[in-house]
Amino acid sequence: MTLSICLATWNSMKFIRECLESIFSQTVFLDPDFEIKIAVNLVDNGSEDGTVEFIKNNYPQIHILKNMNNVGFCKSYNQAIKMHQTDWVLIMNVDTILASDFLAVILKTAERISDKIKAGSFGPKILKAETVFEDSLPKIIKTNKIDSCGLMVKKSRLVKNIGEGEIDNSQYDNVQDFFGFSGACLLFRREALEDIKIGAEYFDEDFFAYQDDFDLAWRLRLFGWQNIFVPGAKVYHFRASRINTLKPWQFLQIVRARRAKSLLINYHSYKNHFWVLVKNELMANFWRHFPFIFWLELKKFIFILFFEQKTLASLKFFFKLLPKMLFKRKIIMARRKAAVEEINKFFV
Repeated sequence: MTLSICLATWNSMKFIRECLESIFSQTVFLDPDFEIKIAVNLVDNGSEDGTVEFIKNNYPQIHILKNMNNVGFCKSYNQAIKMHQTDWVLIMNVDTILASDFLAVILKTAERISDKIKAGSFGPKILKAETVFEDSLPKIIKTNKIDSCGLMVKKSRLVKNIGEGEIDNSQYDNVQDFFGFSGACLLFRREALEDIKIGAEYFDEDFFAYQDDFDLAWRLRLFGWQNIFVPGAKVYHFRASRINTLKPWQFLQIVRARRAKSLLINYHSYKNHFWVLVKNELMANFWRHFPFIFWLELKKFIFILFFEQKTLASLKFFFKLLPKMLFKRKIIMARRKAAVEEINKFFV
């Protein structure tokens, strides 16, 4: 068995030590019966905080590709995936920490299940990590609060993290097929990635970042692949935003949470969500759920119009690349294997 662990960095010194330590302390390295060859591929996007120097000095076994500037997470991950041809590919953010048995659990489950069904991706149980200060010194706390067990897609096409904000009481501990998973940490079968790529791209590089996990999950489903949740594989994720756990009536908190996010996040997320629909939506399901979709997009537009005008600039870029996205849609639909109802059952 061969595995590529793919990371993308951009001024990531805050998280990189704990992330890499969690990789190289995996139990699979101590198990003589677990035959596996692992390559750690890291693409840096012009970091200026000493990230690359730290990695070179402390982890010489890591394969590093250094971009001169920030080309975005999507292109960076594509570059990392192509560095080695392996059976399995693990994408993980540098603000994640793997449980010590993570690789052993998720790889054994993936191999067992792949013999029975057409599974393209495997998502872990992602729990929240937090940094607290004791005597003015930072300390990392691995909580039992859920960050994501997978992606739930509403009829409005609003995407939510399953279980986010809940205390983990084993309520999601069944291995099951979800629509898709958060891109914070995700295992892919190489065969699936090669099957769904468009041209030379696995992740859509026009997205730059954000919503790319939603896009890739949908494409996997359209091409007939299943996305399997592996609850025994645990990851801890530092996530600053609370917006996905807020309720619609918590309007002021939503405004504050949106403004706390960077302009870059809001800019790319808004246009990329439209691009996901353009590329992957099946028309029968679109018209079936049109009232829900229209109402959500209307509310979002009015909110942005009054409270977040700078995000509207993304619409110009959306329309500029719309012909390109329609061309990608043509390719996807020509290769689609899943029936309308197979996709529709995931919209709740």
